[in-house]
Amino acid sequence: MTLSNTHYLDRLLKPQTIALVGVSPREGTVGHDMLQVLLSGGYKGQVFLVNPRYDEIEGHKCFASLSDIPVAIDMAVLSVASHRMEPLFDEAISLNIGGVTIFDYCKLEEEASPTLLERLAYKAKQANMPICGGNCMGYYNFDNDAYISFQSPGERKAGHISLIAHSGSIFVLPTSNDRRFRFNLVVSAGQEIATSLDEYMDFALEQESTRVLAIFMEAIRNPENFVKVLEKAKRKGIPVVVTKVGRTEVSAQLAATHSGAIAGNNTAYDALFKKYGVIATDSLDDLMTCAQILSQGGNLGAGDLGYIGDSGGLRELFVDTAEEHDLTFANLTDDTMNKLKQRLPLGLEAVNPLDAAGPFTPDYAEVFRDSVRYIMEDPNVAVGVFEFEARDEFIYMPEFIEIAKEVKQYSSKPFIVLNTFSLALNAGIAEDLMDHDIPLVNGVENAVKAIANLFANRDQQAKAHATVENISNPARKDKWHTRLVTGLPMSETDSLNLLADYGIGIANPQEAHTQEDTLKAVEKMTFPVVLKTAEPHIHHKSDVDGVKLNLNSVTDVSEAYDDLANRLGYRVTIEPMVGQGTELAFGMVNDPQFGPMVMVGSGGIYIEVLKDRVFSLAPFDEVEAMTMIDSLRTRPLLAGVRGAKAADLNQLAQQLANFSHLAADLSDVISEIDVNPIIVNDKGSIAVDALVIAKEVGAKQSAA
Repeated sequence: MTLSNTHYLDRLLKPQTIALVGVSPREGTVGHDMLQVLLSGGYKGQVFLVNPRYDEIEGHKCFASLSDIPVAIDMAVLSVASHRMEPLFDEAISLNIGGVTIFDYCKLEEEASPTLLERLAYKAKQANMPICGGNCMGYYNFDNDAYISFQSPGERKAGHISLIAHSGSIFVLPTSNDRRFRFNLVVSAGQEIATSLDEYMDFALEQESTRVLAIFMEAIRNPENFVKVLEKAKRKGIPVVVTKVGRTEVSAQLAATHSGAIAGNNTAYDALFKKYGVIATDSLDDLMTCAQILSQGGNLGAGDLGYIGDSGGLRELFVDTAEEHDLTFANLTDDTMNKLKQRLPLGLEAVNPLDAAGPFTPDYAEVFRDSVRYIMEDPNVAVGVFEFEARDEFIYMPEFIEIAKEVKQYSSKPFIVLNTFSLALNAGIAEDLMDHDIPLVNGVENAVKAIANLFANRDQQAKAHATVENISNPARKDKWHTRLVTGLPMSETDSLNLLADYGIGIANPQEAHTQEDTLKAVEKMTFPVVLKTAEPHIHHKSDVDGVKLNLNSVTDVSEAYDDLANRLGYRVTIEPMVGQGTELAFGMVNDPQFGPMVMVGSGGIYIEVLKDRVFSLAPFDEVEAMTMIDSLRTRPLLAGVRGAKAADLNQLAQQLANFSHLAADLSDVISEIDVNPIIVNDKGSIAVDALVIAKEVGAKQSAA
């Protein structure tokens, strides 16, 4: 009899009855190993073996088929070859089995259409049956000792990290090596025939033992639900740490705008992670170190880093590494500084980061005990690091271990013991410390990167708003929606007028199709002026010498028009020259999974060369807009250099936020937007040129 279900995946991942199909007595086979792994884990539910060739295996009765088992089965492992998979799968569905695990990759030598994988996926969806796999390593649920795999995790204490991986290797590596990493759940998602990453994450969020989600991700198959799960994790206060592979930036060669060309294939994930407070890491080491630290539980409060070490040289190395990753040390209070000055031996400076290693006097360890406590109790310290050399075979000051354990008695702040050498052999000490929720991290860069990620995530969360005010104007939205669905190309004038309707300053261009009309337009302007080609097929005007700047007379305009008309076509726009300022660019790219992404970056002709840009998912508010602007390498120029006045950043942030609402309003009909340059100075921000690509037009260009 199964327990009542509280989650869709309970019967798959918390089974009370398990059937192993394809079990074998032959050592070295998957069928043999999966039985041994399950039994070695101390699983307390009922296990039924299925193999018609045997009456019993290792004292356990064998059934000829799933149908012969006399009780309802929560989860069945179908460990058979691809050509035998479908009939067994059909049988499992007919028996209302709660879920299946498939190790095989489910491919036939001569595939029909639909393929075996497609047929299994369709049937599973129709039956609402979850599947772990195929082509997976299974899963470990440490909360109920269900080890469903042919690879054993060995003797490992349960913990609070839920690790979900698309790669079978990532399932194995953290669980088959150092036991300082403690899990409550590890899942190898495999091909995700019927159950995707977001569903495993949702299950983990419902487990009381989960303190952190660690995700090794290749792709997201269910973006809408993935976003919902991230929102749920944020509400529950459970951090999500992700290593996303396939991050290499590949320019969108067929993109019509600069914005599209510089949005690499990982940009949408970066924007998504930033919006929902996901900690993005670069490697498996970073992923697991960050997860290990977060598995302590508790929240990261205000303040910076406190460091106590036993070596001047290693302190210098830590400081250098911290600076490389923008990790700052806390300014200790006067009270803390006075306590340290009174406690430290002669010759040691009361400072953070602190080297507390003085003479080997009888109270050597006590100096460290007091120093650690003073720094951890300082209100300006959010995270503490205690660095000392610790190996299982030798530690010169065993009291340091006890000092580290004591921290949790008086402080709830994250606290880390660090061995600077990444290859140190200290798994035994690490296990002992983890029994007291103290992570021992090997490698100074591992520790620094993890802590820097925690701080960056905390600061992003503090700036994030739960909701963004809806400033949509239905009449304005309908007006431009109607214009964009016509399929007619948006001219530069059209594009700038769209921006103006959304509260973005523009240069007020006049469009002309003859020299006579061009000269009439000039009569109403103040010199100097700019003349640009307005031919709809030319998207990047500078590339074809299609922009004529600083025209100071009617003669200049006439000659410039003749040149453009003869080379490029008779359509032009003319507008007054905008004053001097810093050139920026706004852009929008409509990601097929996550919707409109808005960019701000360095503008002008170097937009693709400098690659100084930041993306966020639309819409967002002025707070996020200012954060994006502050992240640019160009940002110091906006403060005013060499006598120039500081730019009006408040107006710039407001216009960027307005642009994000434009992108959100019209995302169903716009493919890309390129606003470049925007001249930013003390008087405000003026968009000088713009290109809007309607969605259908963008699709046709991409297909061309």
